[in-house]
Amino acid sequence: MVAIARQIITLTKPRIIMLLVLTAVCGAYAAAAGNPSLPVLIAVIVAGSLSAAGANAINQGLDADIDAIMTRTRKRPVPAQQLTPFLAVGIGVFFVTTAVALMALLTNATAALLMLAAALVYVFVYTILLKRRSWNNIVIGGAAGAFPPLIGAVAVTGSIDAIGLYMFAFVFFWTPPHFWTLSILLRDDYAAASVPMLAAVTSQRDTATQIALYIALLLAMSWLPLASGFGGIGFGIVTTITSIEWLRRSMPLFAKTTRHQTLSAYKFSLLYLAIAFVVLAVESSLS
Repeated sequence: MVAIARQIITLTKPRIIMLLVLTAVCGAYAAAAGNPSLPVLIAVIVAGSLSAAGANAINQGLDADIDAIMTRTRKRPVPAQQLTPFLAVGIGVFFVTTAVALMALLTNATAALLMLAAALVYVFVYTILLKRRSWNNIVIGGAAGAFPPLIGAVAVTGSIDAIGLYMFAFVFFWTPPHFWTLSILLRDDYAAASVPMLAAVTSQRDTATQIALYIALLLAMSWLPLASGFGGIGFGIVTTITSIEWLRRSMPLFAKTTRHQTLSAYKFSLLYLAIAFVVLAVESSLS
């Protein structure tokens, strides 16, 4: 039983879930001006974790053939034949269904429907439709990861409003440069598995150009909350500084980089998103 539990936990990609749930919690705090109710927080954390876990499990069940080829993923439970693809998908469907029901029970129907939509986008749009066919896979399919802060906000307000849409857009435009940096490290794996991630189908310089353009867009977006009246100057200042730092760390990507330089840019992108959402949530509670 312990071994099975460990395999299921691995199947759900817990490290990815942590960042998604953080953005969802910050979304709830931002929408509630720093004071979301306890049932909402429970729903956002528990249901959000279950939904992300379920979508990840389904993804691994459907991508078992690709994962078996790639060095980074071949030891995952399904390609390692610790769990069958059918069981992985079944576990995923159970988790997502439970999450949506919990969200509807503790918050509202709109938040529950958005949670279902996030899982469907990740499974059908990203995993099934785009991942093996287009370098835009992470641009369009990556929208699934942009849902959590919007869901957190809607769990509080019951409707889709400006701050929720802004947080969705921020994560949407953060995802490509974050993932494309990782794809530079894994270009050989993706090429071997015939997955058209950007770095596997074009030059590193072209990939770096796309990364820089998206970071520049995020830099421009830093001041939108202040201009629109749902954010403060602190978010603009902090996000401007961290955007410039992310851009600085990404500059070496235009040439042949060391693994350390690429990892530095990739890891900072994770910190970047966490800092942005924590500042947005904290600032909303002080306003």
